[in-house]
Amino acid sequence: MKFVCDAMLGKLARHLRLFGLDAPYIRKSEYLSAYTEGEETPFFLTRRRESTSYLNTVHVLSDRVLDQLTEIKDLVRPYIRKERLLSRCVECNVELSWVEKGEIEHLVPEFVFHHYYRFMVCRQCNRVYWEGSHVEKMDRILKEVLT
Repeated sequence: MKFVCDAMLGKLARHLRLFGLDAPYIRKSEYLSAYTEGEETPFFLTRRRESTSYLNTVHVLSDRVLDQLTEIKDLVRPYIRKERLLSRCVECNVELSWVEKGEIEHLVPEFVFHHYYRFMVCRQCNRVYWEGSHVEKMDRILKEVLT
C-alpha cells in the first residue's frame, strides 16, 4: 500500500519510510496521477483544506509529525510489518539492499565502519544505513504512536 504525502507532509513521509511503508512525497498535487496507476489505490495524505476528488484522501490536521502519526495510526497500523522496519531510503523511498562491509568503507565515517557490522545502501542515492542509536528512537516512536 502506498501513502502518498503532499508538499506539506515531507517529515511524515520520512517517518512512514522508517516504518517500511511506501511513502512517495510529491510537491504538486497534479503529479498524484503518477501514483494512482496499478492494482491498489493509494492513500493521499494532505494538510490542504480544500476538497479533493481523489478517492482515498486523508486530511491531516496537525503540523507536528508525531501528532500526525497519531492521527493516522489506525490507517497505517495494518500495513506495518516488523521485518520491514528501516527497509526504505528516507530520502528516495527506494527499498534498501544489504551490502558487504568492505563495499561501503569509503562512504561512512571511520568510527562507524569499525563499530558496526551490518550495512544497507540505497541503490538510487548511495546513502548508507546502519543500526545506530536512531533505531532505539524509532522503536520508541513506533511504540508511542501505534500502541
